[in-house]
Order: sequence, then C-alpha cells, then structure tokens
Amino acid sequence: MMDGSNTSVPRLTDQVSAAMLHNAGLFLKKAAEEVAAHGDGSNAAFDIDRATLVTVLMQIAVELSATALVLKHEGFVGVTKPKDLPATDAEAKALWEEGKIRTINFEQIKPKAAKYLGDEAFWLNVDFLQRTRNKLVHFHAPIIEGDRFDLKYDAVQVLLQIIAALQQTEEHEFAFGAMNLLGLELFNRLVRTEHYQEQAAARAREIDPNPHQCGCCGAEAYLRDEDTCLTCGYSSEETFLQCPECRERAVFYDHLNLDANPWLKAQCGQCEWEGLAARCPHCEVDYLIEGHASPICPHCEDY
Repeated sequence: MMDGSNTSVPRLTDQVSAAMLHNAGLFLKKAAEEVAAHGDGSNAAFDIDRATLVTVLMQIAVELSATALVLKHEGFVGVTKPKDLPATDAEAKALWEEGKIRTINFEQIKPKAAKYLGDEAFWLNVDFLQRTRNKLVHFHAPIIEGDRFDLKYDAVQVLLQIIAALQQTEEHEFAFGAMNLLGLELFNRLVRTEHYQEQAAARAREIDPNPHQCGCCGAEAYLRDEDTCLTCGYSSEETFLQCPECRERAVFYDHLNLDANPWLKAQCGQCEWEGLAARCPHCEVDYLIEGHASPICPHCEDY
C-alpha cells in the first residue's frame, strides 16, 4: 500500500506511529512516577496495588511502543492480518480516525519489534512484566514478595530502554532521552532509588570488578573503559584526576566547563574524598585543590 507521494506531509504510518508513541510516553511517565513514589527502603517490595499499577502501565507502554515501531518501519502490512490490511491510505486514515484498525496480537508483534527495540535482556524483562500483569489483572492472583521486589529493578530497566528507543538515543546515552521525556526531577528520583542503584552496581561489577562511584547519581556503577554509568547513563568521555587520598585516577569533575570557572567541585569515585578542580591559566593543566588550600598549580613554575 502506498503511503502518499506528497513529501511535505508526514506519511500516514508516521502520523499513526507518532500518536501511539506519544501515548506510550504518557504511560511510561506515570509508571516512573509510581516507581519513584515508592518511599520504602531497599528491602521493601512493592505492595500489590503498586505492583499492579506499574506492570499495567509498563505493559501498555511496551505494547504501544512495539506496535508503533513496527508500523513505522514496515507499514500496516507489518501490524495487520492480510484480510484486515487497508487497501488505500484513505481507507487506513478513515479506520484510524474511527478507532477501527485491527492489529495482530502482541505475541505476533514481539519478534518483529525485537528488530527495533531493546535487546535479549529487555525482552526477557518484558516477558516477566507480561506474566505478572496477567496474574494481577486477569486473575487477581497474588504474586510472591520476591517477584514484587524484583519488579522494582526490572521495571526501571525496561522503562529506560523503551525511552531510549522512543527518543532515538543510543543505549549508553539513555539519560538524555529519559530526562527529555520524564523531566530532570523525576529522572533523578527514578535512578536514585536505592534498590535500582544496588542492582545496577551489581551488574556493573560483572563487567568491571572495581567501577567508579558516578559523579552524577552517586551509584557505584560507572564503567571506566566505557565512560558510562549503568545506573543513570551519564557519559561525557570523562577525564579523571588522581585522587590525593586513595591515589586512584578516579576524581570526577566537569572538565568541559572548567575554563569558564575559577574552580569546580571534584569528587573521587573510589573513596570519600571531595575537593575542588582548577585549570592553570599558564600551562592549561587541570589540578586538584584540597580543603582551603590556595589554588597553586603543581605542574607549573609560573605560579
């Protein structure tokens, strides 16, 4: 089926897909609010009501996103049965406006969507969410505390991967897309939840036995080789300075903005050291300032 020859007007499939992705974003944001609002400690699972809301909101967002992305890339032929395929754009538009487009079910969508959304771990988490949703909603069956506990981490993982896909950001840059959709405050509340940080840090240690503590979110999940935090997605091709306390090259500071400031806050990602970073105006080398010490460049004789 042709989508139209007028390039100044978005294709109908793009219009429908964009509308579905917009709605997916609404459900994702509400799910994020529910996760972030869980104020109990890291050892407390979601209660049944919050688990139900989170899984339902997440599953709706996943199904909308998956269908929308297949539609965008493959057209109506990718999301409908042959007998339900609109013959023309005009017919498709009329069905859309009347809410009568008949799509294939989610199980048929998933293998197609896997080409455009997430990775193997993502779809394993989606399956977990789907089973949990079915138990809670269709059968009102209780789910064990351990599954409600795991949901605190799995939901955030799936949520951030969907946002990365919707915002068309690379996986290691998901922070930028997530902040754009959720807003800075909600994003920070989400990635700073204690259980999520603990699980992300454990995952980081599987890759790097000694990850840094992220200078942005505080989780011990910053991978030095990849210059990325697995918890919040912070990545800036980070430059590190050697810590005066533990001697590790692990001190975070905003080196990109140091030229515009006399000094900026610095923090070690391996120990508790905090101080200031400055850039020498003579040799243009960055250095650290401890406590109330004077800003004297240790690399330059012209101070």
